[in-house]
Amino acid sequence: MSPRLTIIAPHEEGGTLISWLSGRFTYRDPSGWETEIRDRRILVDGMPAEGSLELRRGMIVSYEPPAIPEPEVNRAYRILLEDPDFLVVNKPPDLPVHPGGIYLNNTLQSMLAAEYGQVYLISRLDRETSGLMLVALNPESADYLYRRQRERRIYKEYLCLVHGSFPDYLDATGWLVKSGTSAVRKKRTFLPDSAAEDPGDAGSPGRSYCRTEFFCEAVKDGFSLLRCRLHTGKTHQIRASLCSLGFPVAGDKIYGLDETMFLRFIKGVLDDRDRRRLILPHQALFSRRLVFTPRSSAETVDICAEIPSWAQGLS
Repeated sequence: MSPRLTIIAPHEEGGTLISWLSGRFTYRDPSGWETEIRDRRILVDGMPAEGSLELRRGMIVSYEPPAIPEPEVNRAYRILLEDPDFLVVNKPPDLPVHPGGIYLNNTLQSMLAAEYGQVYLISRLDRETSGLMLVALNPESADYLYRRQRERRIYKEYLCLVHGSFPDYLDATGWLVKSGTSAVRKKRTFLPDSAAEDPGDAGSPGRSYCRTEFFCEAVKDGFSLLRCRLHTGKTHQIRASLCSLGFPVAGDKIYGLDETMFLRFIKGVLDDRDRRRLILPHQALFSRRLVFTPRSSAETVDICAEIPSWAQGLS
């Protein structure tokens, strides 16, 4: 298998090699990555490195894992807007966005790199989430767009389908914390707190401030179609917030009706009853709209994707 090459992005510099590996590629814990480093399967700029190495932007980290066959994925992504500095991509469900775990070539990042060379994922979506993504095509554009994103000057809007009758409007402001009771290691819990304010760099490492506005577009047959406006961009923010609020996302194996379906899914033992309860083969979450100002123009880009089939007839 060819080595996996990753270029350290501007927002990733400053951390150590071991913290970057264990945070980015969670299928190994820190001790597992330490073993790979000791075995010289991890190189930085072509040379062996210590786990304590401080990373700088532009460094190339390579990893040569043992050969593992990659599962097939949905390759039907579409380029909705192409500029010398960036792409707006409509990603289908069941397509990982970047290499990780058993996926290397069967990822959106690898597919785009085969056509455009090095690309930089400004926005990221879970494998089962579909919709619009912003991708930079050069380091200067990436640096600019990462900064705009940190400053919350890239507007993002999602559609999702949830179980239950949702209120007309809900402002979900509060904290995301690691779930203390879940059997799924990466699951998070939303704690509502209307008085919460973003602590910035002074925040606690055990919790993350988040805010999402939810607008109910339609209610039908026990489901609600929501328009979700992100004010922050934390991992699993929409899904965790809705699950904790009592409105799980349809098709969601982790934050849906029963998290044990995720455990059966990763073991390959989902049954017909599970599939009927899931409603869909993937979670009903779709990145519908992006609004941003490119580096090379003062004109705002405002782009919407066509709504997915599961939302048609409700929106």
